[in-house]
Amino acid sequence: MEGALNVPLQEAHAVVPASTEMEIRVHRAISGDKEAFERLVYEHRPRALRLASSVLKNSSEAEDVVQEAFLRAWANISSFRMDCTFYSWMSRIVIRLCLNRLRSPFWKRQDLSMFETAVQGHMVTHADASNARIVVAQLLNSMSPPLRAALILRELDGMEYEEISFALGIPVGTVKSRLNAARNRFAGLWNAIQKETDSV
Repeated sequence: MEGALNVPLQEAHAVVPASTEMEIRVHRAISGDKEAFERLVYEHRPRALRLASSVLKNSSEAEDVVQEAFLRAWANISSFRMDCTFYSWMSRIVIRLCLNRLRSPFWKRQDLSMFETAVQGHMVTHADASNARIVVAQLLNSMSPPLRAALILRELDGMEYEEISFALGIPVGTVKSRLNAARNRFAGLWNAIQKETDSV
């Protein structure tokens, strides 16, 4: 037909990119669409829970924090300006709640450090990757919450320096210095455990 649009079939049925779909849901949530926000919760909850669990090292506390984080996010969704990803915004809420909980005088923590437990139990062997993973988690737990949070966001969550800066509310330079300190501490503790194990 003369004058008809000549649009290739694949373009006419192009799939909307996942990032665009996410942005659409975020826009709808900001406008008050609760169903859109619930979809965002469904998509981001596993990652948020992993982050909280890595920082708190307590699954039930992590569940509480993530629940509170999404409640706060919904209450303040209109303030989200989309100058970062939705997860970066959420992770900032999660991290703040985690650090506040760790500062609480009622926070119950294990008296014997996980690092001491690992050394005394000789848990690391060169051939046992499962035990190695356990010790990695234990070494992370032995760090201060600020160092642990920075290292988790970078190495486990794959965030860029700018995203970590936003999530933690600190300058990029401070992010880099914390990561450097966290990596040095991790390497030192790991080497100490290896030496202890090799001497057995």
